[in-house]
Amino acid sequence: MEEKDRETQSDDTVSTMTTISRHTYGDDLCISVIENMKEDYGLFVWPCSVILAEYVWQHRERFSGATVLELGAGTSLPGLVAAKLGARVTLTDDSSRLEVLDNA
Repeated sequence: MEEKDRETQSDDTVSTMTTISRHTYGDDLCISVIENMKEDYGLFVWPCSVILAEYVWQHRERFSGATVLELGAGTSLPGLVAAKLGARVTLTDDSSRLEVLDNA
């Protein structure tokens, strides 16, 4: 029987254009991501990021103890999931956008 491991929801607005999305994997792993919705291009969780994070979760045995480099990480959801599973993760993105580090 296939179980639903992940749920994605958005909380109430924290400030004018900032939200917090919560991503739950299994019973023990929940990651909250601060998203800036006023940006034209980044600083929000892209749908492909949710899919890649789900892939990391479904293949968690491959990521435990692995070394992971996430290029153009943005809000870092897949990298954060890998780190929570025991991977050694390096996240990279635009160094001029220090608010990205709020999710690390």
